[in-house]
Amino acid sequence: MNNIQILRERKSIRSYTEEQLSLDIVKKLKAEITMTNTHQQGFRFQLITNDPDPMKGVSRSYGAFKNAHNYLAAVVDMATPHICERAGYFAEKFAIRATELGLGTCFVGSTFNNKEVKAQIRAGEKILFLVLVGFAAEREKRLARIMTGFMHRKKRNPESFFIPEENLPDATSIYPDLRIGLEAVSCAPSALNRQPVRITLGHEEGRDVPCAIVKEETQQNLIDLGIAKYNFNFATSTECQWGNGSPLLSFEEI
Repeated sequence: MNNIQILRERKSIRSYTEEQLSLDIVKKLKAEITMTNTHQQGFRFQLITNDPDPMKGVSRSYGAFKNAHNYLAAVVDMATPHICERAGYFAEKFAIRATELGLGTCFVGSTFNNKEVKAQIRAGEKILFLVLVGFAAEREKRLARIMTGFMHRKKRNPESFFIPEENLPDATSIYPDLRIGLEAVSCAPSALNRQPVRITLGHEEGRDVPCAIVKEETQQNLIDLGIAKYNFNFATSTECQWGNGSPLLSFEEI
């Protein structure tokens, strides 16, 4: 599969089998986490396996998840600049790696009990969210296929993620890969499927350059911003800069 196909393959899975993750899969997932924790400031992402129930005692999650025993705990130092955005970015990187390994994933923002999560938390740190990971149950696989067909008909047009949309032809004449990036952004998971991130042309280093922006800088929107940025970069083989409204390309690429 190419990168866009991998992004399309990722689905939000809520129901998992009881099959345990193999030692090989756990090793590969931990290697991905280690790369983030050792190269990024303020990160202590942790993979928790065989946890009986991180959603225990949370009424909103009752019945919503099944066999959610494995997850990434997004533990971060909240004093680190752009930490919510960067956490979303590198958690989506983890989710895409899990997808490549044949696993299902699901971002969980609020419907989990911090006290039940088996992660180590230091002073100044916080669990921003979880990313569930495991083998999708057959029923969930069938439901995902049905929903994929339904969402294909109802899915927001990738071009609608560019603002103002009427300027897209001019923008793609400058950046031919922009349409691929927009499709990648349209595949990004988002809380309640709000997908608040939009792409526009900003002005950097004397040039017009694609930038990602959210209207309101809430914690969840900034996490979504990071997720969308990762998808864009993954699909177009680029590297973003941090911050709301910042370029989706590094200065070397501009």
